Amino acid sequence: MFKSVFRERRRSVAVHNLGIVATLSEPAFDRFVSSAASGFDAPIASLSLIHDQEHWYKAGHGAAITCIPRNHGFCHFALEQHDVLEVCDPQADARFAALPSVIGDPFVRYYIGAPLRRLSGIDVGALCVVDTVHRRPASADQKAFLLGLARQASLAMEALLDSRRNAS
Repeated sequence: MFKSVFRERRRSVAVHNLGIVATLSEPAFDRFVSSAASGFDAPIASLSLIHDQEHWYKAGHGAAITCIPRNHGFCHFALEQHDVLEVCDPQADARFAALPSVIGDPFVRYYIGAPLRRLSGIDVGALCVVDTVHRRPASADQKAFLLGLARQASLAMEALLDSRRNAS
């Protein structure tokens, strides 16, 4: 329990320190979500941050969402993974079956997400791909591709933070 509370506190501080929570989407991240959607030939991709009980979307492809309650999304589950989280049938998984995006629009039938990790090693969000049709599990190459994009996006977050610090 203590470990979990401590980890959440560290995540909250790490996300807050980025200075991009509760702000509009970040165009600097658009290329990552576009590449993810294209690489998986999927209609939806997003880059999101998890802060306290909120799930903030900082870039999106195929969906226009800014923020949802943390427990309404998939991405906070990706934070618990060292690698990717893949859900080939969310309707059959008790963790996801009742999520608003599964039982309603856009009717998610496939999810894969890779954690966004700060240089400090703290996972702050996820780069994910979503489809509205059932899919087979991703190949090892696709998983490596998504992880690589997530690492690049994480570095872009750090660069954005550095540029904002240097500008002030």
